[in-house]
Amino acid sequence: MEDDTIIERITGKKVFKKGKIYLKITTLTRGGIGYEIVSPENCDYGITDIENILNPALIGHSATDQDFIDSIISDCGIEDTAITMGASVSVGRCAANTLELPFFKYIGGALSTSIPLVISDILTDGKNSLLILPNSSSIEDVIELYSKIIPKLSEIYGKVDIDGVFHCKNIFAEVDNVKEIITDIGEEEDIEIQYGISLGNDNYSDKINGMDYLEHYRPIDFDGMMVIDGLDSGADGSKIDVYSLETITELYYYINYILEEDLIPILVGETTSQAHLSVGFRIPYIRCSTISNILNELWDIERILINPDNRRRY
Repeated sequence: MEDDTIIERITGKKVFKKGKIYLKITTLTRGGIGYEIVSPENCDYGITDIENILNPALIGHSATDQDFIDSIISDCGIEDTAITMGASVSVGRCAANTLELPFFKYIGGALSTSIPLVISDILTDGKNSLLILPNSSSIEDVIELYSKIIPKLSEIYGKVDIDGVFHCKNIFAEVDNVKEIITDIGEEEDIEIQYGISLGNDNYSDKINGMDYLEHYRPIDFDGMMVIDGLDSGADGSKIDVYSLETITELYYYINYILEEDLIPILVGETTSQAHLSVGFRIPYIRCSTISNILNELWDIERILINPDNRRRY
């Protein structure tokens, strides 16, 4: 009997999404299919790398041997990590589909039962952003909350942009008003709302002192959760851009390294795969927009789990 997990082909093609051209990487086995949509530096070069380098290197190997597949991808010499990680995820999703498993179960196993808390930008002035963190154990409740917040803020700031964010001239001039509106809705829905600021530079207001969460490029004095890109003992958490890493395997080891450094990992992204990666690797927070497909994917995962474990480790 033929092995249904053997990779038969990996392809790349351009797709149009949110007003931009992206690259769709598709993996085919004898028994399944998996894909990932990424934003590489150059889609044409990406297709060439997939067709001429990755495809011949991976054909004939089992999609379920993720560590081995990722070692081949890493050794191929492709510099654009969007391509390598996209291929790694595509193979992983194909393996999961071939085995008829949800992707999060495939990469995380039976103990992958925790849904992350969601952090979302809600308002920006182009440099700084106001973030909201609904402290709810239910993604369904978070989606219901967002469905009420967005129309209410639309009355003041107009429509959200393509990333689900409202715009203003000065974030610090609007913070108190927006917090009042969102807090009132949260109380109606019986959801505690935490607030954060993502700072684009060092010109910040004393209003950050009223926040629970702060993102900056470096640690600064802050009485709350201080989060940066990268690793620094002066911070509390580290944001992880999945597509700055080469493969799923590298992501796994990087997450463990962050935990060893006593930092909180926070996954950043907008693809549905990242919902599965956050649950599969038990990441406590995920950073996505209020209109992201990640929320629907987490909602589906929540339904699959039926009784998700929402006990927080942090």
